[in-house]
Amino acid sequence: MPGIHEILDGRYEILREIGAGGAGVVFLGYHLTLNKYIVIKKLKTQVREYLNIRGEADILKELHHRYLPQVYDFVITGNEVYTVMDYVDGHDLNWYIRNGIVFSETELVRMLMQLCEVLEYLHSRKPPVIHRDIKPGNIMIRENKDVCLIDFNISYAGLGEETAGYSFYYAPPEQIELARRAMRGEYVRAVPDGRGDIYSLGATFYYLMTGTHTNGKTLRGTGEEAYSPGLFRIVRKAMAEEPGKRYQNAAKMRKALEHGLSRKGRMLPALAVGGVGLAALLGLMAAVLSVQERRETAFAAAYTSYVGELSSGEPEEWIRDGIAILNQKEFEGQLEKKPMQKAVVLESIADGYYEEENYSEAAEYYREALSIQEDSVKKTENARDLVLSLIRSGDAERAEQELVAYQKEFPSEILQYVEVEFLLQEGKREEALEQIDRLLSSAQDREILLRCCLYAEECLRGQGNYERRLSYLKLAGQYADSRLTYRKIGDACLGMIKEEADGAVLEEALEKAEECYEKVCVGENAGYVDRLNLAMILQMRGKYGEALSELRELMEEEPEDYRAYREAAFASYQSELTKAARNRNMYSVFYYGERAFNYYEEETGDEQMIQLKELLEQLSE
Repeated sequence: MPGIHEILDGRYEILREIGAGGAGVVFLGYHLTLNKYIVIKKLKTQVREYLNIRGEADILKELHHRYLPQVYDFVITGNEVYTVMDYVDGHDLNWYIRNGIVFSETELVRMLMQLCEVLEYLHSRKPPVIHRDIKPGNIMIRENKDVCLIDFNISYAGLGEETAGYSFYYAPPEQIELARRAMRGEYVRAVPDGRGDIYSLGATFYYLMTGTHTNGKTLRGTGEEAYSPGLFRIVRKAMAEEPGKRYQNAAKMRKALEHGLSRKGRMLPALAVGGVGLAALLGLMAAVLSVQERRETAFAAAYTSYVGELSSGEPEEWIRDGIAILNQKEFEGQLEKKPMQKAVVLESIADGYYEEENYSEAAEYYREALSIQEDSVKKTENARDLVLSLIRSGDAERAEQELVAYQKEFPSEILQYVEVEFLLQEGKREEALEQIDRLLSSAQDREILLRCCLYAEECLRGQGNYERRLSYLKLAGQYADSRLTYRKIGDACLGMIKEEADGAVLEEALEKAEECYEKVCVGENAGYVDRLNLAMILQMRGKYGEALSELRELMEEEPEDYRAYREAAFASYQSELTKAARNRNMYSVFYYGERAFNYYEEETGDEQMIQLKELLEQLSE
């Protein structure tokens, strides 16, 4: 097993393990040449024996499509083989299924069209590339809502070799039969074709639409009232048992989606409620749906929108929008019938209160989520967070009671982390830090590791120890997985800078702050303050052109907010100082400075505006 921070082939640094499956262990890595995150997958020996490694490496490295991750390399080190490819932001379809999200028909059709497009591309290659493992876990939804088809570990380039791997619920019958014969020791030589991928695509979307699987022979389950008959006809044809009865290629399936459904009509457009009031949404549906159907559809839309915002929204939004769902009378029956979804909403509200340090409110919502939680993993997490909220709220007695009730269900590393929180509440900082360091050397839970790093840095604030604090923040960056956590790390780095850390530590802290805020500001939902902070960090790093570019965008979006003009004045001044004295022109400094003061209200008490005033006066002399 490779070690953390081990560098493969001189270019790929392993940061942490992020998953494991039938084909190998998956690590988050960093491409030291391209300066970007990557995925490094270590192939298991038994899988490696079925792969023409060098041939497949060349084929996959040549694939370039917007709905595929870019494969960079196959690295062979001794007896180990690694795949290196793009890191894809977002969640796979299994994540949406686990969170009870129901896609609208428009969303399903959009995903199917994109997947048909990428299968057309793969199957038309010379030789054809057959994926052979299409399933929910191998279909990612990026932040921009586009699909990304991942995991080619049992892909097949049409070379007529033996096959053994399959995913039971999604593999076509002919692939399962070949694999079973191979496992019985029979020599099997066959050339799978693209119709197997068509079957798997149909089986995947049948499961998304109905919540039930097919065994390859008989369709089971209902739920057909949720989507149009036309869409079900297309999905059923894709997953016909006999290959000859399926769509014979992805292009024909895509055309069926384009033309067949448009003639038949669909039930409703996508129902994500961003920007649409719930009352208006209900009014729109009233004409075509029964009361019960209207409530179910409206709840599915509101819930889907809510869960979607959890990865990019802010704690106050989790609280506000979650409480709105719980208080909506139209949803009362739906919440009772769907305890898993209700538990997700309660837990998310609790998470919001926890992040806002309102620990007593967080504890109450964690307790309510725990009372209806059906998922055993989530139940353990809710119980853990209930205990931690009670500790931080100062209610150690109740925290001890809850710990006794659930400690048999807690892994040892959760119990050790709970001990850290108790020690800190008792003021035993050094003992807590020793326990944190022990956990960091032994724990596997990423969330526990992240909490340890952030809490350790927080404990050391105000005491100097900049190198040690920065080491914890760098380690935290390896476990961060959300805008919120990257912002915490970035803000902690900025805090060190304000404490006047100097020398190499200052430069490293600035570099880490920039790295984190670059991630915070990715996507359309990046906030004004986050982008302003990024511009300030770029300025501090001497990247004045990049800082001014970001600030000008903010000025266009919020033309009456003085802060972007303020920072642009400082950035312009610092930029001019890099020039020879005879070539300096302070016009832009005055321009941005005057605009800042036009919109500034003195009662705000901004110290930086006092500094800007002094700078302008100095330049006027």
